[in-house]
This record gives sequence, C-alpha cells and structure tokens, in this order.
Amino acid sequence: MKFNLTIKFKSLISLVLIMALAFSGYGIKPSMAEGKVTSSERFVGENVGLIDGNYYVLSQSGFMINYDIQNGTDKNITHILLEETLLDNTGHVVPGEGAPDGVFRIEAGQTKTLQGRKFKAQEKPTTYTLEYSIHYIFEDEEEPHPITSGKKQITVLSTGVSVVYKASTGGPILPGNEVTYTFEIKSSANISINNIAVKDSVLGDIGVIPLLSPGETASISQVFKPESTTKSYPVIVFQGPIEGQGNITREFKNAAVEVVVEDEQVEKPLVITGKTNKTRIAPNEEVDFSLIVENKGNRPITGVSLKDWTGKEILAKEKLEPGKEGAIIYAHRVEPGKEYTFTATGVEEGTGRNVQASYTAKFSGIEAGLEITNRVTPEELAAGDTAIIEYTLRNTGQVTMTDVRVHEPEFGEVATFDELKPGQTETFTIEKIVEKDMISNPKVYARDKDSGYEYEFQGDLIEIVINVVEEHPLLIIRLDSEPKTLSEAGTVDLICTVINEGDVRIDNIDLILNERELSIGSILTLEPGDEETLTLAGLNIEEDTSFTVTAKGVTYQGEEVEFVSSPYEITIGGDELPQEPTQNPKISFLKKLLWVVAGLALATVGGMIYLLRDLKRGNKKNPKGKTKKAGVRRRKPKHG
Repeated sequence: MKFNLTIKFKSLISLVLIMALAFSGYGIKPSMAEGKVTSSERFVGENVGLIDGNYYVLSQSGFMINYDIQNGTDKNITHILLEETLLDNTGHVVPGEGAPDGVFRIEAGQTKTLQGRKFKAQEKPTTYTLEYSIHYIFEDEEEPHPITSGKKQITVLSTGVSVVYKASTGGPILPGNEVTYTFEIKSSANISINNIAVKDSVLGDIGVIPLLSPGETASISQVFKPESTTKSYPVIVFQGPIEGQGNITREFKNAAVEVVVEDEQVEKPLVITGKTNKTRIAPNEEVDFSLIVENKGNRPITGVSLKDWTGKEILAKEKLEPGKEGAIIYAHRVEPGKEYTFTATGVEEGTGRNVQASYTAKFSGIEAGLEITNRVTPEELAAGDTAIIEYTLRNTGQVTMTDVRVHEPEFGEVATFDELKPGQTETFTIEKIVEKDMISNPKVYARDKDSGYEYEFQGDLIEIVINVVEEHPLLIIRLDSEPKTLSEAGTVDLICTVINEGDVRIDNIDLILNERELSIGSILTLEPGDEETLTLAGLNIEEDTSFTVTAKGVTYQGEEVEFVSSPYEITIGGDELPQEPTQNPKISFLKKLLWVVAGLALATVGGMIYLLRDLKRGNKKNPKGKTKKAGVRRRKPKHG
C-alpha cells in the first residue's frame, strides 16, 4: 500500500515539474490586451451609392472599400495587413490599383480608416464580389492577429430603358385639331427608377411615371393641338439614384413621330414697314412717319390695330386678308436721340393665335455732336494687374454741351464736366485692378445749353481680357536643429524654414511634425519668393530619429495644397550597440524543444532517485504487518 501511494505522489511531482518546464519552454504568453480590434467595411467612390441595402457604382467609375479599424485594446498597432481579391460575375479576378504597404499605426483606443485597392467598374452591368481579410500586428510584436474577413458585393448600375412613341394620327389634319400622343417605356435597369418626367421635344409635358421597377412596362398619354406639321421625339428626366448624381436627361430621337398639318403656318404673318421724311432733326421738330401694315400670312387677321409709342391707336382694320395692307402717314413732334416705336396687333383667324409686329425710328440731332474714344493699356494683362483706360471727349457739334457725365456699365460714373464748347477736347484716365474679364463701353450724357434737351452718346466697346497664366504653387521646407547631434539622450530645437518657390501666394500655412503629430505653428501668408522660419523648442530625443514636416495651406484662389519636407535625421553620439541578429524561427523552435526534452529527462531521473531511496528505507524500518503513515512535503514549483 505504501509503495502505491509513494508512486502516485512522486508521479504527481514529476508531472508538475514536466508541465512547468514545458510551459516555460514554450513561453505562456500573457493576454495581448484588453478589448478587441474591430473593423467595419463600406464601399466608397465618387459614383458609389447604397440603394435598398445594396451597393451600386456607375459604369467606368472607380470604387474601393474603406476599412474603419477601431483599436479597442491598450496596445498600439503598428501594421495592418490587408488582402483583397475582386471577382467578376464569371469568377475571374479583376486587377486593382495601389495597395497599403502594411505600415499603419493606430494608437490604443483610437480609430482610423484604411483605404483598400482602387478598382474600375466595367461599362456593362455586372456584379462584383470583393473578398478581403485583415490582420494587425501590435507594437514590439511580430505575430499577426486576424481582425476580420469576408466578402462584399457591388453592382454596376444600369438605368437602361427602351421606349415606343406614337401618335393617334399622322395627319394630314387641320391646325388645332387634337392628337393623342402615347409614350411607352420598358425597364432593362437593375434598380427601380422613380418620378420619370416625360415630355415631347416640341409640344411640351406629357406627364410623370411615379415608379418603374426592373423589367416592368408603363405608358402615359397626352392630347396636343399642333398648329403646324410637327416632328418630335420623347424626352425623359429623372433623378439619378446615386446621391449627388443629379438629374439624368435622355432624348429618344430614334423614336420620333411626325404629324402633318395642312397649310403650313407663317411664323410672322403681320409685318410693319415704315420710313420717315427726316433722319436728322432739331429738338421738338415735326416728322412724318409713313407706315404700312401688311398681312403676309395665309390666313385672315382680324382686329388689326396700329398704335404709336404713347399707346394711341392711329389705324384700325376689322379684317386684313392675306396679301392685303393698310397704310397711314402720321405726323408728330419728336426729339433727337430718342427711340419711337409703333406696334401692330391682331388675331389669326382659324387658329386664334395672337400676332404682332413693330417698327422703331430714331433721329440724330442736327447741331449737337460729341465724339468719345477710349483706349486701354497695357494690351497684355494678368489677374491683379492695373488697367489704365484713357478717354478723349471732343465736342463735334455746334452747340455748347453742359452737365457732361461719362458712364461705364461696369464702373459707373467715371468723370463729369460742367461744360464742353464746340471743338473743345477733354482727356482723362482711370485705373482699375483687373480681377476678371471686363468691358469698357462708355456712354456720355450731356445737355444742350440753350434748349436743355439731354443727349446720349455711345463710345466703342473694348474687351479687357485677362491673359491666363498657369500658376504653380510650391513650398520648400528645410529642416535644421540646434544642436545637430547629441552625445546622449536630450532635447533639441527643431528649426523649420518655409520658402515659397512657386509663383502664387499661399495663405494660412500650418506646419505639422508628422512623426510626433505636433503643430510647429502657422504662417499667415507667403508671397512668391518669401520665406519664414519657425522653431519647435525642447523636442525630446531618446534615440536616433528621423523627422519630416508637412505644410498645408490655401492658395489665393481657394485651392488646398500640401507639401512634405525631406527626412531630417538627428543622431545621438557614442558607439552603437551591436544589434542582436534576428533568429530563424525554426532554430528558435528547436532550441525550445531541446530545453523541454532536457527538462523531461532531469525530472524523470530525479523522480526515480526519490523512488528508489524511499523503497530502501521502507524495507528496513517497517516490519511486515505494520502500517506507517507517510509524510508528504509539498514544494511549490519555482516559476521561471
């Protein structure tokens, strides 16, 4: 009995020793970190949308997956390993562009977005399957750990339709007769299309189809009254299903229909011709207007009325047959420089169409005259340059002009003169900073000194056009430190000099120390050729370090720009400790296995020695038939 108990106790001790040595050899790893590393995935791209829970992309557009990775642990992640495979609907692998290089740092408790490879959708509708798997590596570790794997599908969006367009008759019909136009549409799309507005390219709106599901057919009709032979086709407009896509307009010219209408309608059947007995007049002079109102259409015009510029009716005809006319000589006192317009109206018989025509006369003054010339220098202008506009006014008439005002349509009033005598010349200039294309088209308003009548004179129109010069923003970032090297760990002042070597001003420049994610400071503006130096004092250096600085700014045109410096190294003096060579994983495993085998051998030998010793003692001290309790001393295994 004693022999059996002893064997059991010693076997237990041996087993404990073996397990301790085995686990110490393999190294029981502590828990990596509390919490988890998780990822959420979503397709992104300029023309990517989520419709009814499914991803769609426009043909020939780029798309990719964004992985929002959350580090819920208390350790920093330094590498993300991403594997992606895109398969088309036939199972073939589709190549992509770019790939993360693996170095992707996520601090403990932080979330960052990792962009996957970029793919381009083919032209024809198809469904892609993107298979992916993501692993991460903690700081100071080499073993990758899985985050997630899976697959997502995205479909090339199709809003294809086929249409049939028809009219209840092709004619010939009389003008104004009703014709029913019917529009039929069948969907070959892979999504539903909402609120399709349908119209005729000539006649106008037909109606709205609220919903067209994939494979379904819908129709809509409208009654029109064409006044002339009409050839038209259907047009549809609907909101693009992807957010930001805007309205989609499609014209189906190959589905055009023609309805023939008898007696082609004349576009302008009512015509006024006129002349005056004078072209140059003095103020308040009487002029004879010779006016003829004629029907040049193919239908009678009823209720013909001719009125002068005040609205006074000077001629009326109950009906004017095609080819017939009405004439009148109308005398009235008028002023030079003003426009005088006569208007004729009527109704086209058989169609009810309102028709009208007009005639305008304008007279120049006999005695008054003013010449204005304008000249722009220099001829070549860039944005921000100053344009010099030189004006010359010369009184070419026979009367003195007073209250002379020079007005520009874009600049307003640019000069005034109390008086300009016959033959007198005045010259003046103005300066304008050119920020966009402009025009100079001066008008001069002046009064006849004797009559008080106001005249208007027009100058030449000159276009002031900016010569477009291509601009190149460029910031050069130079790094230095004080001191340049350290004999031991300590602090340095990092000196950052920013030089604008481009040809465009850059504003609101922020400088970021990338490796420490520290703000060095801001520069309000840098003109081309300017430079400015900022210092980041007391930068802690514990080992040889390489730094880069990013400068972000905005050009004066609102373009966001970003520039990165070359790496700058700060070293700590003294002999470098030789790095321990990287051990081959297979050799490391064999070493551990050897230690385990040696431990098992030692434990077995030790156990056998204890067992033999106890057996000898037991045979000498315990007489046969007597039982003695064995004492057991428990030893706590030493933790390596």
